[in-house]
Amino acid sequence: MIPDLAESDRRVIMDSFLQFQKYWVNNMQFPLGLLSKFLGDMDVLLQDASPGSSQQFQRLLALLSCFSTVLQSTASGLLEMNMLEQISEPLCKMVPILLGCMSMIGKKFGWSKWIDDSWRCLTLLAEILSERFATFYPVAVDILFQSLVMEFKDQSLNMKKLDSFQVHGVLKTNLQLLSLQKLGLSPSSVHKILQFDAPISQMRLHPNHLVPGSSAATYIFLLQHGNFEVVEKAVIVLLEELNLLRCMLGQKSDLQNPAYDVKVPKSYSKSELFALIKFDLEVLLSCVSLGSGACMIGQTEIDTLYVNMSGKLISSIIGNFNPFESPVRGHVELQVIVLKTLERLAALEFLSKCSLRKQVTATASQETTPEKLEKVENGRTELPGLVLQHLKMYAILLIRALHVTSPLAVKIEALQWIHEFCGKVVHIYENEKALYFPYEAFGYADIVQDLLFSVLDVASDREPKLRSLVALVLQKLLQAKLIHPTHFIITTQAVLEKLGDPDDDIRNAFVRLLSSVLPITVYACGLRDNGVATACWPGVLRFNNRSNLHWKQLFALKQLPQQLHSQQLVTILSYIAQRWKVPLSSWIQRLICSCGRTKNVTLIQPEETYNSSSNGLLWDIKVDGDILERICSVNTLAGAWWAIHEAARYCITTRLRTNLGGPTQTFAALERMLLDVAHVLHLDADQSDGNLNIIGSSYAHLLPMRLLLDFVEALKKNVYNAYEGSTVLPSASRQSSLFFRANKKVCEEWFSRISEPMMNAGLALQCHDATIYYCALRLQELRNLVVSAIKDKSRVQLTENIHNVRARYAADILRVLRHICLAFCKTHEPEALIGIRNWATVAFSPLFTDENQSSDDSGIIGHFSWITGLVYQAEGQHEKAAAHFIHLLQTEDSLSFMGSDGVQFLIARIIESYSAVSDWKSLESWLSELQTLRAKHAGKSYSGALTTAGNEVNSIQALARFDEGEFQAAWACLDLTPKSSSELTLDPKLALQRSEQMLLQAMLHQVEGRVEKVPEELQKAKGMLMEPLSVLPLDGILEAASHVNQLYCISAFEECYKLNVSQDKHFPSLLSSHMQAMKSPIIKDRQDCNIWLKVLRIYQTAYPMSPVTLKLCKNLMSLARKQKNFHLANHLDSYLKDHLSNFPDGSTRDHIMLGLEYERVLLMHAQDKFDDALFSLWSFIRPSMISSSFVASDTIYKVLKAKACLKLSNWLQEDHSNSGMKDVVLKIRCDFNTSPGKEESSSILDNLYSKESVNAIIEELVGSVTKLSCQLCPTLGKSWISYASWCYNQAKSSLCTPCEDALFSCSFSAVLDSEIQPARYKLTEEEVLKVKGIISKLLDSRYCCKVSNEDGGSDVLCAESPESMQSDGTASSLFQEVVDTVEAEAGAPGAEDNNGEFLPNTLTSKLQHCLFKANVVLEEANVISLISDLVNIWWSLRRRRVSLFGHAAQAFVNFLSYASSRSLDGHLNGCSEKSKYKSVNYTLRSTLYVLHILLNYGIELKDTLEPALSAVPLLPWQACPSAYGLV
Repeated sequence: MIPDLAESDRRVIMDSFLQFQKYWVNNMQFPLGLLSKFLGDMDVLLQDASPGSSQQFQRLLALLSCFSTVLQSTASGLLEMNMLEQISEPLCKMVPILLGCMSMIGKKFGWSKWIDDSWRCLTLLAEILSERFATFYPVAVDILFQSLVMEFKDQSLNMKKLDSFQVHGVLKTNLQLLSLQKLGLSPSSVHKILQFDAPISQMRLHPNHLVPGSSAATYIFLLQHGNFEVVEKAVIVLLEELNLLRCMLGQKSDLQNPAYDVKVPKSYSKSELFALIKFDLEVLLSCVSLGSGACMIGQTEIDTLYVNMSGKLISSIIGNFNPFESPVRGHVELQVIVLKTLERLAALEFLSKCSLRKQVTATASQETTPEKLEKVENGRTELPGLVLQHLKMYAILLIRALHVTSPLAVKIEALQWIHEFCGKVVHIYENEKALYFPYEAFGYADIVQDLLFSVLDVASDREPKLRSLVALVLQKLLQAKLIHPTHFIITTQAVLEKLGDPDDDIRNAFVRLLSSVLPITVYACGLRDNGVATACWPGVLRFNNRSNLHWKQLFALKQLPQQLHSQQLVTILSYIAQRWKVPLSSWIQRLICSCGRTKNVTLIQPEETYNSSSNGLLWDIKVDGDILERICSVNTLAGAWWAIHEAARYCITTRLRTNLGGPTQTFAALERMLLDVAHVLHLDADQSDGNLNIIGSSYAHLLPMRLLLDFVEALKKNVYNAYEGSTVLPSASRQSSLFFRANKKVCEEWFSRISEPMMNAGLALQCHDATIYYCALRLQELRNLVVSAIKDKSRVQLTENIHNVRARYAADILRVLRHICLAFCKTHEPEALIGIRNWATVAFSPLFTDENQSSDDSGIIGHFSWITGLVYQAEGQHEKAAAHFIHLLQTEDSLSFMGSDGVQFLIARIIESYSAVSDWKSLESWLSELQTLRAKHAGKSYSGALTTAGNEVNSIQALARFDEGEFQAAWACLDLTPKSSSELTLDPKLALQRSEQMLLQAMLHQVEGRVEKVPEELQKAKGMLMEPLSVLPLDGILEAASHVNQLYCISAFEECYKLNVSQDKHFPSLLSSHMQAMKSPIIKDRQDCNIWLKVLRIYQTAYPMSPVTLKLCKNLMSLARKQKNFHLANHLDSYLKDHLSNFPDGSTRDHIMLGLEYERVLLMHAQDKFDDALFSLWSFIRPSMISSSFVASDTIYKVLKAKACLKLSNWLQEDHSNSGMKDVVLKIRCDFNTSPGKEESSSILDNLYSKESVNAIIEELVGSVTKLSCQLCPTLGKSWISYASWCYNQAKSSLCTPCEDALFSCSFSAVLDSEIQPARYKLTEEEVLKVKGIISKLLDSRYCCKVSNEDGGSDVLCAESPESMQSDGTASSLFQEVVDTVEAEAGAPGAEDNNGEFLPNTLTSKLQHCLFKANVVLEEANVISLISDLVNIWWSLRRRRVSLFGHAAQAFVNFLSYASSRSLDGHLNGCSEKSKYKSVNYTLRSTLYVLHILLNYGIELKDTLEPALSAVPLLPWQACPSAYGLV
């Protein structure tokens, strides 16, 4: 114990102690005595009250070293002998003394000089005592904290504070102590360690990064501890601290708010508070990432813990640190931190729930009982519910984060949250055989709608990074199936508008996205636009809570503060006149920013402001001053749209005085521009030598031409507004109004004159709306001219005059009619075509009807019969259209009526129709017939038109040769095409044709092995589409569909070419994944099979044996059948038959084969092969119906068989008066007779040919297959509706007098045994015996009565014997009358038809009447009791009689239950409003029927209805709240 002993000498002495280890282990009392001696000496030294000296400190340090060395040596020896417990108990008694001494040493002498020794000693104690050390840990940690917080004022002994490395060592030692305690750590110690004012908490702000790192390690260790109580306590402490930090932050932000009034020992800056909050949130995440304790519990327990813990943390964080509420609001950095934390916790919660669901399904799938299999199926259907629950929980938070006022970093974080979540959903669905997809969950569309629209709104943010990120998010949303089909059109329109983005990279990203989303939209929704904007659409501007305007409407109808000056008008007019050869994006932004602002929104003169109503409906709508810059900064097309409308208003203000000259010169210049549009595009289309390139030589572009069309239309509206006024446009100035009123006739004449150029420009630009509008105006003008010309002549001259008028106007009328009808055809408006045909027939009948011409059966004049073919084309019935057009070319009358132009028009339509369905053989055959037809009519005025001149037949024949596998012949045809086919063109139609030709050449190079030439051809194919893409946002989905579909075909082929993946991998396309997800095939309405044949051609070339290719082929076959394109359907059937024979066996092949078999049956029926189709359909479902051992476990199989059952039910209920139907029904009936366990006598079979028997068989078959549909697929909504309707109709037919449709019993099907009970019309034998007994008792009461005797009692007096009662026939007649009464009353109608009378009371009255006639005394008590027994028997029969109403109610209830859980396999919900209303109608109908049954038969069916109604969720009942007034 020499105080000044050197350190090296001390180490030698300490090491020598180790030599006595073996002795000390064998003589435990000796080392224990030494340890006690060392402790005693230390205690004596520390009891000295004098200030500590250096010598005293050295002696204490030496004693501590000796204690530690002896203890380590002894413990090591005991550990080798597994006898460590021998020293644990004595050591536990020494530890309190040792800890007390260490604490006194620190207080008296400081810590820096001996801190290492204290660490070693504490660690040694913890290693020896392990869990027992937990008892002493609070004191030990106090010692460690003491070393961190002590303030030394006496510097005489050179005491100093700990440096950063020593602080790091203290924290590291504490972590070792915690770890060595294992599961013995007390939760109470957690609070001591982590409380806010504890040193470890304070060390989080230490400047040396090692110290906060060690502090974080301590937090993480506790949050990942194996003892869940420790974890829970740590979480509670941290959440309390977060609440405290929130209050402290609130004090910094809002000094006046008393809610943030807290007392803290130290003041913190905002940056320090942010750092602490960020630290707490990050370490809290570690509590859902278990450490060593995870191995002690199962995966289910871990997932359950994760779900509970993450839910608790999310709730607390949102409650205390809502990013959009005080005090977090306004601190962007903190908002981002909170959102990141919530995203990670929410993701973990979602994944844990999915894992739990998967474990339940996996456990159940190990057993094959029906209950377990149903549980597996239910587990697979729960996934969409989990996705919906997640989105519902966080949608509001994400919507607020994406709000226009949110900071950029917050928006980015929200978009990344959505992107990451979509990725997780995609990953889960790729690894699971999920039956349903997220958007199929009930109510999904309404819940996710606002979130989707918020994402689409961010696509118009000024920040390029956000717009770029939105494109990625939308693609991921589509990939994850998180966009409901009802939102496909809106999403596509929003993406289409983004083609006007000024940033090329962003624009290209949205072009790629559009090529993916538009085919999906057309697949699910058809070729349709949404029409007028509504308040919920993205991109719609909302004003005053009542007005909802798209930016197109706003810019066209309301004058904004920005106004043009003369030089800017010159710029706009020069651009649309193709005189300024600069891109739109290079000047439109500058023009808008340089526009002057006026305080007054309009150009109205002061003297005209008295009439506010003349200022338009939008006058009182207040708009932001920067709305124009905000919209146009991200959409150059919006800027151009505003510019042309503002230029039109400016022309009104200047009274048409422009840089082009005065009004006359301006009108003339505009007319020349319009004429140039058609001329340039016609010239571009006609050039065939390749030497003239309109785009390259004149720098002409399509967009200025399109804007010219809109400018003239806007000018026309504003001119009309100037002299007539308008309710929607702001009124013009007084001078302008006077000017245009004075020149009204001149303006009208000019606008009338330009109708033809506008129509031709619309035709050339493929702008169908403009074509239809100006064709309609032109037709109206022609009609007026015809009427005026005919009226000018007298009756005598009428016939001659009509011939003159016809010669003058007929050609123009037919030409304009062809234009407008073709435009309606391209926009898929068959109803409009029928309307225009009928109108033309009436309007021009005086001109085209004479004594030599008659109309057809429908009243259509021969001149207009060709419109019917366009109606077929608009409906997608191309084969029927081609047949109709060919028929018109067969008669001379038709050829004469149509003339050369009309014949050429029909030839183009025939080629178009055959090409649309790829019916190359029919096309080739018809082309041969056309040559014969031309020779037949040689010398006629129209014979020269009977040729394919003007139609690019060579490229079509090249495509035909490619489809037939004749590649060299295809190249030969391509060589015959014009040299200009590889040149860029302005004509949108021609650009599409050339792009298709370039793609065909790329596919030819690919199949022939010249892969190096493929990229060049694909690049050319893309380049052809760039000009049309520039104007598509101004048109809409209809006009964009063909070009974007071509872009998709190019992209799909390019991706396949680059990847060159094997056949067993997924087709790299969003469309392919959506085809797999969607339960229904391609929608029939407003659909064109031509675009899908183009897609199929790409798939067949790249992946001829891919499941996606085969499924698209089958779906296209279904579409062809629905559109009556039977040649196409049979061709696709042959393709499938050939390729499925080589397809590997497996579930995929089985599913396709099964679907194809069903589709062939439907095709037979569509081709009017009714009997064959009916029997084939029966053969399709026969195993499921007849075989008792048949079990279907495959969900797809069940759904298809269930749909087939419903289809058979519908066909059986059609008109079956023909003998063929009867024979098929009898064959089906015989199949039941020959089934195992069934025998039928020949006498019964002989009677089956009567009409009544066939009707009964059909009714029983309908009920059987409908019920089987419900059994096969309980989630098929139509099955429950059909089955419920059948039960209800049968129940209604069986009441009162049963009609011929009512089934009295099941003659062959065991499926309906529970529904069709033979005893429901008559009493059972047991009930009859009961009635006989009751009648006997009643008659006994009549013949035996009580009489009073002399003693005051009573005696029974019997007047007749029982034999006499039976012999007079009274009993039998009364019995029969009672039975008839009971059975008749059992069929009484429901409560509504009984005028409120209670049926048992009515029955009792009738029974009493019967008994009264039999002289039964009714007042007797026993008689009343017997009548009550008869009523009870009636109740039993009544319940059987109305039991079918119970089955109907149960079926309706089942539909409502499934409708509330998901979208019923997608068979009731679709993307169209019609489908939506249909689904709501089914729900309303079911609800009303249930209420009707409840009202009329609720008492009888109480046992059935009560449990059924209790299982229905509340949501369906909300569909018709007014219906409850009926109950």
